[in-house]
Amino acid sequence: MNTSTTSVAATDDPSFQEANALLVRLGLGTLAGQPDLRSLPGRNTNLSGTTDTGRRVFVKKLEGPREVAEQRIHQCLSFERLLRQHPEPGLSSPRCLGTDLGSQLMVFELVEDAETAADLVKGHGLSDDGARSLGNTVGHLHSLPVGRLPNNVQSTPLLPSAELLDGLPAALFEASSAAELQVWSLLQNDVPLADALRGLLEREQRAEPVAAHCDLRLDQFLIAGGRVHLTDLEEFQAGDAARDLGGVVGDLLHRAVLDAATSGTPDQDLAPTREQMLTQLTSGIRVVRPRIQAFWNGYLERRPAGSPLAARVVAFAGWHLLDRLLAGARTAPRLAALPRAAAGIGRKALLTPEKFILTLGLVEDPA
Repeated sequence: MNTSTTSVAATDDPSFQEANALLVRLGLGTLAGQPDLRSLPGRNTNLSGTTDTGRRVFVKKLEGPREVAEQRIHQCLSFERLLRQHPEPGLSSPRCLGTDLGSQLMVFELVEDAETAADLVKGHGLSDDGARSLGNTVGHLHSLPVGRLPNNVQSTPLLPSAELLDGLPAALFEASSAAELQVWSLLQNDVPLADALRGLLEREQRAEPVAAHCDLRLDQFLIAGGRVHLTDLEEFQAGDAARDLGGVVGDLLHRAVLDAATSGTPDQDLAPTREQMLTQLTSGIRVVRPRIQAFWNGYLERRPAGSPLAARVVAFAGWHLLDRLLAGARTAPRLAALPRAAAGIGRKALLTPEKFILTLGLVEDPA
């Protein structure tokens, strides 16, 4: 659920027609002709607006194969039921108002005047207290009774994948850009890195499971009126706490190092030297460390943890930097130097996570 930019929705689009039909069936009114109807960015088709009955709604149409979309809807609804049965005072999420499996649609209450944590980071508006609140929210999520989750919502997150480290299926190979194939070649031919990723997946399987988001990044936090709302729970299941925490730490790290590198070159017409780039990336880590530490300590306030979890968090944060390289390659003609340098930090974090625990601030605040 991303509110960073909007555009007027196309009411003749089939997705809108399906969404409007579902709203009417749910008794929520219609979005047709409403002045605040908007299309929101994201990997799915997203709409928001006020229906003619005054209901403020957010509608999401999940893309992809029907069976996959149905599974994701079931996983999201399992979170809804679990939170309703075992409310956590520090955990808020937009209420689901209805779904339609056939059209792969979900309708939620719209969070008014919300910004994503990613928007706040982009505008340098995420304070240490705000980062602590994000960590506290994740701690409350992980405190839900994981034993109450039904077995039919369990699935395996797609990445990182031990199978894809061995080779790409023909369909994925043919659908990948040249830059994506270059990233996969780097991952598959870097034996120490591939071994580190396989080791992380093995440690994840042995970890004590918690009620986990499993696709957590800064975009999935909405902040409105000083309150944090967790969104996009279609991957919700029993999982390793480190995957969630590492996703957020990695996202904070990724945005900080790229921001430092792009703003730190005196002459924008000249590519920075390797030494300048390393200095800029190091500066980015130093700047974001207090926010990461605040996030970590917010989590520890709800769920005390030790160094084994911190090391896995570092490793998943490292994977996030590599995953961002892969994601950027989907629309890039070739791999640029800066994303590759940021991914190099991720590689080091995966190979020697214990050495990055202090560097990233995954330690308790003495205060």
